[in-house]
Amino acid sequence: MPSSANLLRKLVPLLILVAAGIGFLALRATGPTAPPPEESERVWQVSGIVVEPDTHRPTLDLFGRTSSPQTAVLRAAVEGEIDEVPARAGQVVADDALLVRIDPSETRLNLEQREADLLEAEAAVDSERLRAETDQRMLRREQALLRITERALERARDLRTRNLGSDAEVDDAQRNLEQARVTVDGRQQTIAEAPSRLAQAEARVQRTAAAAERARIDLARTEIRARSGARLVEVHVSPGERVRVGDALVRLYVLDDLEVRASLPEMFVPRIQDLLDEDIRLLAEAMVGGRHVRASLDRLAGETRSGEAGISAVFRIVEGAEKLPLNRFVNLRLGLPEEAGSVVVPFESLYGRDRVYRVVDGRMEGLTVERLGLVTDLNGHTRALVRHPDLEDGDVLVATRLPNAVDGLRVEVELNDLDEQG
Repeated sequence: MPSSANLLRKLVPLLILVAAGIGFLALRATGPTAPPPEESERVWQVSGIVVEPDTHRPTLDLFGRTSSPQTAVLRAAVEGEIDEVPARAGQVVADDALLVRIDPSETRLNLEQREADLLEAEAAVDSERLRAETDQRMLRREQALLRITERALERARDLRTRNLGSDAEVDDAQRNLEQARVTVDGRQQTIAEAPSRLAQAEARVQRTAAAAERARIDLARTEIRARSGARLVEVHVSPGERVRVGDALVRLYVLDDLEVRASLPEMFVPRIQDLLDEDIRLLAEAMVGGRHVRASLDRLAGETRSGEAGISAVFRIVEGAEKLPLNRFVNLRLGLPEEAGSVVVPFESLYGRDRVYRVVDGRMEGLTVERLGLVTDLNGHTRALVRHPDLEDGDVLVATRLPNAVDGLRVEVELNDLDEQG
């Protein structure tokens, strides 16, 4: 039939394509499998150094500022007009040097008045003592008069009994006796009060003497002087100004007590504290303005101030203090005791604060080391000083910073001399 023949002709190409596809899949499924390409492990090129543990003397570079626990603002203790100001800001003055003089006229007049009051009070004491002696003499006389009036009264009564005297005479004798008794009683009371009056007079002497001494002190305070070698920071007054009690005159600090407060890296705090506890003197040096400065570590600060990252070390200046102004930035190099078994490494060998990598069989092995400080060679190159009990002579440390540094990383090392690491 014509329709069946046409349908067969159309299906033959489709059947051929299906058969070809099935054959391709069968061949692919039953054919040999090619091995996957091998992935080669990457080898990182790094620089390395050969370590040589030895005894080294480390240092620490610290940054701090000068300060003084004896910074003082000298203020006026008396009121008056400024007469003279020899002091100048920045000037170094010797002990007892005149800084400011206040006109002493007013305080001198006050002293003269207080001294006059003292003389008056002392005279009052002498008067009380003389009065006490006079009262004692007068009492003896008045007591004698009392005895006379008593006898006179007895005679008047006797005469009246014998009708030789009158009642009026007896009354007069009685009145004289009572008057004598009143006089004696008054004198005795005066004598009894003499110690109190003398004590009051002597108290007035002490009071006026204290006032006079205060006036003398005020007179001395018209001259403001340095109590020890000091450097002037500010001068607040000029001649002709009038100052009141408490007004600021000058600000200064004592040169003998100048300190440098420097922030200490946290990793070194325990070691430094141990050295201080052992009374080991630690010295530091600095160059400030081309001048040599030496300082001795005195203590660790008891608090962390605002703006400080950690504990501060406080150094006392032992040489060159007269050249240092207050709040001057100072770069100190602190010398530490020798450390045995220590290793000098470039900073490129340090990962973080205290980690290095040793090369063992072509792979990196991490070690956490003890940071001991810094070492500076004769060429001025500064490097880190570390220590680890497993580091031995001849070990190789990586001296290249790798961003993907991990234990087991395969590396190829190019050994360099330590001096080539800069």
